[in-house]
Amino acid sequence: MIKYDLTLEKQRLIGADKFSIAANANETVCLCFHFDRSWRRFDSKAAVFRNSVSEYYIIEIVADRAKVPWEVLTHQGEFELSVIGFENEKVITSDKVEILVSESLLPEEYKTFSPSEVLFDRFKRECIAQAYLDYEDEINELKKAHTIEKMNLNAQIIEANERTDDIEKAKNQEITQINIIHQKQTEQLNRQITELSQTVEEYKEKAYNWDLIDKAIGMKTSASTALWQGGREKYSLPMLNTSSISNFSVTGFSTNLTEIGLDLSSVKTFSGIFASAKSITRVELKNGHNVSSYANLFENCKTIKHITIGNISNCSNLSCFANEATSLQTVTFSGNVEASLLEKAFSNCLVLREINGLFDLQYATNLNMMFQNCSSLKEVRFVEDTINMSIDFGSCVSLSKESLISIFKGLKTGIGDLLTIPSYTFETQFTPEEREEWTSYIYDVKEWEFVLN
Repeated sequence: MIKYDLTLEKQRLIGADKFSIAANANETVCLCFHFDRSWRRFDSKAAVFRNSVSEYYIIEIVADRAKVPWEVLTHQGEFELSVIGFENEKVITSDKVEILVSESLLPEEYKTFSPSEVLFDRFKRECIAQAYLDYEDEINELKKAHTIEKMNLNAQIIEANERTDDIEKAKNQEITQINIIHQKQTEQLNRQITELSQTVEEYKEKAYNWDLIDKAIGMKTSASTALWQGGREKYSLPMLNTSSISNFSVTGFSTNLTEIGLDLSSVKTFSGIFASAKSITRVELKNGHNVSSYANLFENCKTIKHITIGNISNCSNLSCFANEATSLQTVTFSGNVEASLLEKAFSNCLVLREINGLFDLQYATNLNMMFQNCSSLKEVRFVEDTINMSIDFGSCVSLSKESLISIFKGLKTGIGDLLTIPSYTFETQFTPEEREEWTSYIYDVKEWEFVLN
């Protein structure tokens, strides 16, 4: 509790010019009054407040203290204060003083105050309690009457239950009608099922033909030419059975292909395969546990939007992985990313919003421009205490609070390198107190240099 001292000398209130109170405080500021001899005979005292819109709040002074109601602190400027004392018909008053209210930066959404209890509210509550005592007998009589009325209502309920036979019959008739309607609907659905079954039979042959194609692809060991020619129309392929193919070529996919899934069980390097592709929008790669390099995989691919990559445990090179992929929105890694080469991995991915997975950078040797111009990036996560060299997020102005905390905790302790974060993002996501704490954490705990871009 914050306390400010005021002195009452006869009818003069002294000390209001020595302090100001910050706006929007609630239940945290009180005034301490020091009364001279002329006030000591008055056991009941109150502080009278008037805000800038001439609303009065009379607060009881208890133990020579009164809390400042938040209603007089809602506007920058001044509020007026006076003190009264009373004993039976005798009243003593002080002069009026003005107390300065300084502006605060509490946002509107945090102002959840309830009305302050004034002196008359307490009198009202005490009077109600006394009235209850005075009229306790009448209240008990009312309770008895209520009990009798409840018994009468129970009798009426019993009588109403006895008349439910007719209602039950009507309900059964309604159920019978609903069953008739349901039977008709069932017959209609059965006819539709028969028609759909005929359609399924027509497509069985097409499905069988696709199985033959998938089996043929599964027998291939190289994909230097196109896996599938789609003609002039845009088309997508499901997860293909490519587990036996050990090498792919950038010419292995038609320019009309929009989506594809590949099994990389036999592949060791998969660099630049979709670089500068013209139509591809979504790619899913699984079983890549033998792949050592995804370098330049989607570089300058202007159409790719969503990337999903399975096991990446043996990949050491993600240089220019999605460099200049200007339509890329999401990237999902199923496990930790432990690559050592990450230069320009996501550089100029202007609309990239989230990277799912964890970056473990303890083996990293090149993080240059890894997130350059990723202005839309909101979500990215790092394994704690693994970022082992300078890293720049200076253009990542959309980073969430959780992502920033993951970056801070991801810094390897004692390295002494440089972390760059946008000043706008740092100031938007954290309060001044939090900014001070995290700055101290980076400098003193992690022992890193910290630059706000």
